[in-house]
Amino acid sequence: MSRRVPNWIEGYLNVTYNTEPRETYRRWVGISTAAAVLQRKCWLEWGNLTFYPNLFVVLVGPPAARKGTAMADGKYFLDRLGIRTAADETSRQALVRALQASHSTSQSTSGIVSHHCSLTVFSTELTVFMGYDDKDMLAALCDLFDCKDRFLKDTVGRGEEEVPNVWVNLLGATTPAQLQASVPSGFVGSGFTSRIVFVYEDEKARTVIKPDLSPAQRSLREDLLVDLDQMHSLCGPFSTDQDFENLYTVWRMQAEESCPFTDPRLEYYAQRRPLHLFKLCMIHCAARTDSMLITREDLEKSISVLEEAEQKMPTVFAGLGSNPLAGVQFRMRKLIEDRGSVPLSELARRFEADASHTQLSEALAALESMGLCTIDAANRKVVFKRRNS
Repeated sequence: MSRRVPNWIEGYLNVTYNTEPRETYRRWVGISTAAAVLQRKCWLEWGNLTFYPNLFVVLVGPPAARKGTAMADGKYFLDRLGIRTAADETSRQALVRALQASHSTSQSTSGIVSHHCSLTVFSTELTVFMGYDDKDMLAALCDLFDCKDRFLKDTVGRGEEEVPNVWVNLLGATTPAQLQASVPSGFVGSGFTSRIVFVYEDEKARTVIKPDLSPAQRSLREDLLVDLDQMHSLCGPFSTDQDFENLYTVWRMQAEESCPFTDPRLEYYAQRRPLHLFKLCMIHCAARTDSMLITREDLEKSISVLEEAEQKMPTVFAGLGSNPLAGVQFRMRKLIEDRGSVPLSELARRFEADASHTQLSEALAALESMGLCTIDAANRKVVFKRRNS
C-alpha cells in the first residue's frame, strides 16, 4: 500500500504549524507518536544485539512553553487509532496490570508472528505519573525501557508473576523544578535519566490567537491518520543497507573519540547515544516507507534531530543533583541571563520562598565564582557576565 504523505513526521509538522509550541517540541511529539504505533512487533537486529523502536522523551521547560499543547496534537492521532496508552496518574502495580492487558498478537505479510505487551505512557504531568521520590517506579521504568523478554513482578498472595515481551514508549512533560523534586539524586546521570531524551525549550514559538486548521491541513491530517494506521500494520525486522553501515561507522568512531558533553551527569547518556540513534532510525524509516529498509537518509535525519536536542540537554541537568541550591541557582542564572542585570532586592523577593537570605547569598556567590555573573555591590544589582567578556 502506497503512502499518502511522503514523510509522516514532516507532514505532522505541517499540520501542527499554526500552534504555539516550538518546532523541536512538535517534532519529538511526532516522533513519539510514530513510535507508539510500531510497538515491539518491529525490531532491528544488529549483530547479536536487538533494538526496539521505543523512546523515553521528556519535554522540559517553564509552564508557558506549551508542552501540553504540543502533546495534545499527538494524543489526537493515538486516540483516533485506538492505540493503548497508560493512565496519566498510576502506580507501579497499575502500570504492570496495564501492560498485561495490552497483550497483542501481530503478524507480518510474510507470516512472522509477534506476541507482545506494548504500551505508551503519554503524561503531560510526568512528575504525577512517576510520583515523588518513587524509586520503585523509576527502577521499573528502567527495566521496561530495555524491553526485556521477561518482566517479573511481585504480587501479594500469588508470589512472582511474569509479563512476557514488554515494550514501553514514554512521552512526558515537566518543568526543571518538578524534575528536580521527583527524581532522586541517585538516578541523575545514570539509570533512569540516561535512558531519556530530554527536549528543552525556554518559551513558546509564537502567539496564536485562534489556532485552527486550513482546509488543506484538515485534508492532510486525514491522510496522516491513514498513513499512521498503515505504519501500525508493520511487523517484523528492519534491515540496513551498506551506505547506512558506512555512515554509522564514521559517526560511531567520532562519538567514541569526542564526547559532546562536559557535564559528568550526561556521561551515561552519552554511552547510550547509539541506542537512541538506532531507535530513531527505525522510526524515521517507518515514517516514509513500508520497506523497513533503513538507509543513509534515515541515519542522517536521526543524527540531526538527536544532536539538536542534545545542544540544550545540559540546561535540563543544571537544576538536578545533590546540591540543594542547584534548582535555585539554575533559575537565578536564567533570570539574570535573560534580563542582563537584576536588582538584588528583586532577586530576594522572587526567591524568598525557595531560599533564605544566607542561601541566596551562597547561590549568588557560586554563580559569580563560575564566572556567570558579577555582583555590583555599589549599585545593589547582579550583572550577567557574557562568556566572551
